[in-house]
Amino acid sequence: MYNQSKIILLYLMLFSSSGCSISRTVNKTLSPPPDTKWVNVEVKNPSQYTKPFPLEARYISYECMKRRISGFDGSVITEPSYNVIGIPMQQESGDIWKAKVAMVGGGSCKWTLSAVNLGIEYIDAIHLGKDLVPGTAVGVTLAFDNDASRNGQFTFVTGDVNLSPGYYPYIREKKMGERENSLSLFGKKDFLSLRVGEISSVKFSPEIDERKITRFVGLEEKIKGKYPKIIYPDGSVAPEKTLFPDFDKVDKMKLKE
Repeated sequence: MYNQSKIILLYLMLFSSSGCSISRTVNKTLSPPPDTKWVNVEVKNPSQYTKPFPLEARYISYECMKRRISGFDGSVITEPSYNVIGIPMQQESGDIWKAKVAMVGGGSCKWTLSAVNLGIEYIDAIHLGKDLVPGTAVGVTLAFDNDASRNGQFTFVTGDVNLSPGYYPYIREKKMGERENSLSLFGKKDFLSLRVGEISSVKFSPEIDERKITRFVGLEEKIKGKYPKIIYPDGSVAPEKTLFPDFDKVDKMKLKE
């Protein structure tokens, strides 16, 4: 479900929210100029049980700067304004979904594109377990400027983007604090982080192999000396205290026919 990708929306913000704002309300209205360039986004939906979530586009403005009081020393910090919007994906034909986003958002604050988040998520999970609910999303974050990629974890790419990452089902069972068992996807990286230039198109064609299901079996209550388990598709168990499944292990795993 789309609300499962809210954590990614927070990730897109990429700037500190500590401190107290002392600026006036920023006009977040977009008005792309007629000559703006557009980024065409295409997502190939790999399964009837998944769906592309709406594009999450973040714009930045150096025209409408904000001031806030630092929560550390009380100093006044001046920083750019940010504007995150959702852009629905439209189903064109069959499993192809498309949308486009303006490089220049315009408006009185002269918004420009800083980052875009796109991907897929399960919308139906009961085909792999009657008590399962859809979990978190996977996809790619594209940074268009240095502000969005300033944490240094982005890979620089040139030219238009064409990606076909592989993913496997990941079921989380009996996790403390959660009432429902969830079905998500996991990959080499759940969200790729790419630093791009002035591109014209993005194609995201993920692949899913539901024959290889990895399970996280949590604890219903905290017990000394007991730890959650990660169980791989072949029945092997990850080393104790492992936090995340090993994608390469699953990817190379040969299952019995």
